[in-house]
Amino acid sequence: MPMVRKNSITKKNLFYNFIFRASLDKKIRTYYYLLEPLFHAMSDNNRFLNLGYMELNDRSENFSVVDCQKNMVNIVTKGFKKKGNWLDVGSGTGAPACYLATINPNLKIDGINIVKPQIEKANQLSKKHHCEDRVIFHYGDAQEIPFDNETYDSVYAIESAFHFDNKVRFIKESKRVLKIGGQLSIADIVIRPEYRKASDWYKISIAKHGLAAREFYSIDKWKNVLKNNGYRDIRVDDISLNVSRVIPRWIELIKNNEKELIHLYPKIFLTMLIKCLDYAHESVNESPFGYSLIRSTK
Repeated sequence: MPMVRKNSITKKNLFYNFIFRASLDKKIRTYYYLLEPLFHAMSDNNRFLNLGYMELNDRSENFSVVDCQKNMVNIVTKGFKKKGNWLDVGSGTGAPACYLATINPNLKIDGINIVKPQIEKANQLSKKHHCEDRVIFHYGDAQEIPFDNETYDSVYAIESAFHFDNKVRFIKESKRVLKIGGQLSIADIVIRPEYRKASDWYKISIAKHGLAAREFYSIDKWKNVLKNNGYRDIRVDDISLNVSRVIPRWIELIKNNEKELIHLYPKIFLTMLIKCLDYAHESVNESPFGYSLIRSTK
């Protein structure tokens, strides 16, 4: 599908995320306004918005980004019972929930999101996949989930929790809407204090504003918040290397599709993005940023 200039990113929008006085909600909307077209262009418009996950022993060279994005969804929900009611918190444009419902016919999934245009796209996708009777997307805040107590068997958040302004409130709300014995699973960018140097302050500051995040939690902070709010069986896996393995493919796709992407993004944005991705890949073993899978039970 050809890309049209009416969706082009202006310099004003490009740098909006870096305006300190902008509200977090506006930053989040701008973040997805900026990056959603890129994710869709690079993943054949499959509507996935996560970076992806690749097994460390997988030596494939010409792998698909979409397959890696599906791998992430599978890993996040691996321990869930494949039936009942699930909640997708920060559901994006709907691909994870629609994918899960398609391969698990006994699931009903609600998605919540604060980016209204994405909700419309997500509900269109559920119709396209003929699962609109089981997958519905709603306007809703992760910190004030608009559903009753003990509604869900499982709750997941894929690459969205770093946006949440009040992560403690999200954990309290997820526990409230989960049934007894229900499971919570989060795949998220984390800060790694053990690798953080004094000189990294500017990288963290830029990341917060560029990624629309008030704070990146460490693994220990996630564990403590979960424990202090009554969750049990807390398990954390560092999947930084698994995510990093996908990044060179993203860089390759951006470079190979530059002529088409330039109609959507100024050259400076694509150059900056490639540099950030390259840093994330090359510095994965020493970067203050990591990626973790956090799971627990109510």
